[in-house]
Parts: sequence; structure tokens; C-alpha cells
Amino acid sequence: MQNILKDKVAVVYGAGSIGGTVAQTFAREGARVFVANRSEEAAEKVAAAIRRTGGQVETAKVDALDWQSIESFVQGVVTKTGRLDISFNVVQVSKGGEQGTPLVKLKYEDFALPITVYTKTQFLTANAATPQMVKQGSGVIMMITAFPSRLPLAGTVGFGPAWAAIEALSRTLAAELGPHGIRTVCLHSTGTPESAKSIETTWSADPEIAKIFKEDLSKRVPIISLIPKLNSLQEVGEMAAFMASDLAGSTTGTIANMSSGIVV
Repeated sequence: MQNILKDKVAVVYGAGSIGGTVAQTFAREGARVFVANRSEEAAEKVAAAIRRTGGQVETAKVDALDWQSIESFVQGVVTKTGRLDISFNVVQVSKGGEQGTPLVKLKYEDFALPITVYTKTQFLTANAATPQMVKQGSGVIMMITAFPSRLPLAGTVGFGPAWAAIEALSRTLAAELGPHGIRTVCLHSTGTPESAKSIETTWSADPEIAKIFKEDLSKRVPIISLIPKLNSLQEVGEMAAFMASDLAGSTTGTIANMSSGIVV
């Protein structure tokens, strides 16, 4: 790919491993990128990497669960650039009943937290982008989920239902915003090799359920995976850039499947 996002204005919420990779890929493909994150330090780290390669980037401290913070940020972007072409929310939730905990040991509040937080942040950031995209008659709203939205795995607490809800939200937005020329796309990813250590840490809450989960991964996944590999962070960034570009201009309401065939 080369400059497939030239002259596009993109906002990326989240400066973690996925958000940072996506922001850098957007910039490499010619977009003017605005990185929004609760930690200015994390956002600036991503921005520094983009500037080293000559990309256009700005950062902002934004609480992606607060409507006023999001609205102020988006308005600032539009004031500076006159448009908004891509809104990608890659905010990651780590709280809400530690993954690896059996459902029967969870309080409802812990189970519901990732569902509430994920749907709230995606709802708010999509709604903040919509007025400008409707005005210009174009735009792409992007989200990201993981394969437990469709593949049952023990110990995924409220995260599987949360990701399933995001996918349903993206389809509903596609139906409502399509007539205005706005597309919605949801990337459906697996854990990347780069995240192996964090996955192991995340799944340490309950030894018994963690063992079941690891057995699921070691036994089930190789059998049901059509490609014997997990997607890399680079592949996530490249898929995001492609789906955000005009090359995918007829694609909306789509779950871009990057599960290596685990989910078909």
C-alpha cells in the first residue's frame, strides 16, 4: 500500500499497542492523524514514532468515556482541518472481573463492566464523529473486537458479550448512516504474538479456569484455525488502513475477519 489515505483526517482513540500501530500505519499511508488518549505521555510516544518517519500527527488528552471531552476534541479537529474522515476507537478495557475467573464467581457488576464501558465509549465516539461526516457526506467509523464475540471460551467473563455488542452496534450504525455516505467497519482480531505475555498475565486469576483456557487454545485453536498463525500488530494496522481507505468504499456493516479462520 502507498498513500491510500492521502489527505484523509483520522482520529484514533487509544495509544496502546493496537492504537499506536494503527495510528502509525494511518500516518504512513498519508493521513493526518490525531491521537486521543487519557495518558498524554502514551499519546506523545506514539506521536514521536510517527514524526520520526515524517508523518503528520497531533495528540490530545481525551477521556473516551466522557461526552464533553470527546465532543471538544472532535470539534477541535474539525476546526483545524475542516473535516473528519476516519474515527477509530481502539480503547481497551482491562477491568471488569479478571479474565480467567469463572462466571459463577463473579459479581454482576464485574461481569457487566466491560459491556457497559466498551459500548459506552464506542457509542460516544461514533456519535461525536457523525455530524461532521453527515455534513461532508462521507466518513468511516471503525471499531475492533476479538474472536470470543463468537467463539465460546471459558473464562472470558463479560468481554465476549461486550465484543458481540460492539459488532451489533457497528451493524446498526451502518444501517442508519449508510444513506449519508458513512461506512462502519469492525475489525475482528485474535491475540497477536506480540501480546502473548500480557495474555498470560491477564489469565492468572483462577488456576483451574486458566488451565481450561490454555487447553482450549492449545488443542482447539490449531484444529479449528484454517491458517496456522495469529495476526500480527502490523497486519492489524494494514487491515485498518485498507478498510478505512476508498479502496474499500463499498464495504460497510462488515466484520473484517482477521481470526486466521478460527471464526468463519
